[in-house]
Amino acid sequence: AIGDDPQAALEYLVPEEDGSTDEDGTWVPGQATTDRWTMLTSRDWHKHAPGLDALTAVTGAASSFRNRAPSESDPDVPVTADARATYACGRAMSYFGGEGFTKKDFADTMKTNLAVVMANSSQDVSTAAARRSLGRGATSAGLAATDIASLIYRFGDHQDAMTTLATGLGQYHHNKLEEAMNDPDANENGLRDGYQQVAASSSYLQTLSEFRFADDKKKDSEEQTTTVDTSLSVLNAVSSAGLTALTDEAAAFTTGSTIANPLISSQVTDALGTSTGDPYTDLKAQSYAAGLNYGLFSTDSDKGRQRAIDTAKDHDWYHEDENGNPAIDTTALTGDQASDAVTWRKNQVTNSDDKGVLNDLDTSIATGEDLGKDSAESNNGPRRT
Repeated sequence: AIGDDPQAALEYLVPEEDGSTDEDGTWVPGQATTDRWTMLTSRDWHKHAPGLDALTAVTGAASSFRNRAPSESDPDVPVTADARATYACGRAMSYFGGEGFTKKDFADTMKTNLAVVMANSSQDVSTAAARRSLGRGATSAGLAATDIASLIYRFGDHQDAMTTLATGLGQYHHNKLEEAMNDPDANENGLRDGYQQVAASSSYLQTLSEFRFADDKKKDSEEQTTTVDTSLSVLNAVSSAGLTALTDEAAAFTTGSTIANPLISSQVTDALGTSTGDPYTDLKAQSYAAGLNYGLFSTDSDKGRQRAIDTAKDHDWYHEDENGNPAIDTTALTGDQASDAVTWRKNQVTNSDDKGVLNDLDTSIATGEDLGKDSAESNNGPRRT
C-alpha cells in the first residue's frame, strides 16, 4: 500500500516534476498538485472512515522526508524531498486541524497517523508553542498556529498519538541543543534557550491534552494523568538522550531520524523507563547535569567557596569519565535524584558564578513553561471542537 511506501506517498501528494523550490527553499506547487489537494480536501470523507485512515497514513509516510537531505548515510532522499514534505504537512495540518473536522471525526488510526505528521513537523509545533511566527514553508501551504493547536487537541486524549508526537519533539529539541552546545562559541545561553524551548513544548502539549480531557468531562481522570505524564516524560528523556535510547523501536524510524510509523506508548516507556517525578523538576535536574557535562561551571573557587562540581560529587546522580570530567547520564535520573539535584542547587551551591548559571537555567525553564501554557490558551489556541 502507498501508505507503507514513503517515496510513493510523497510522489502521490506532491509530485517532483510538478513544481519547484523558490530562492528560500519553499516548494511552489504546479497546477496538478494544487488540483490534487483540492480534490482530496473537498471530498466528503465523513461517510468513509477507511478513506481518511488511508489519506492520513499516506501523509504520515510522506512526512518522514521532512528535514532530510541526500547524504552518505541517507543516500536515497530526493533533493527536493524536504521542501515537498513540508508542503504536504502544511496542507494536511491546516486541513485536519481546520474547521472541516471536529474531534468526533478522529478515529484512533487517524489520531496516530496524524501524530506522525506532527512529530515530523516538530519545528512548527515548537514554534507555535513558543509563540513565534511560523516559517514560510508552512504558511505558504496555508498553515496557522491555531491549526496546530486544534490538531493536537483532537488527538490529545490518545496516549500512543501523544507519545509519538512527544518522541518527535524530543528528537527535534535534542538536535537543537546539540547543535547549540557543539558550536565552538557555545556558552550557557545556548543551553538556557534550548531548555526554555523544551519547557515551552512540554507545557503546550500538557495544556492542549488537558483541554481535551476537560471538554470530554474527564478532567483529572487517571487516563488524563497517564497520558500527560507519559508524553512529558518521553519528551524530556528523548530531548536529553535522542532516539538512540529507543534502539528496540528502530524499525519505526528512518535513517534520517524521522518517524516512519506511529509508536506504541508502552514500548517507548519500556525502553526509556518512566520518570516518577514532576516533569519540570526532572527538566531542571537534566539542565543542571547538562551544564556540568558541558563544562559551564567555574574551574576556580569563589572566595573560598566550593565550586558546584565539588559539591555535586557527594550525590549518587553524579558520575565522571576516566579523565575525571563530569559525565552524568541525564536520562537515568530518577524522580528522587531529580528532586535531590534541585535541593543541591538551592542549599549546597554557594559559588556565585555557578549559582548564577543554575538560577538562569531554572528561570528559563519556568519562562518556557509559562510560554507554552499561554500559547495554548491564547487566540492561537485550539478550536475546541
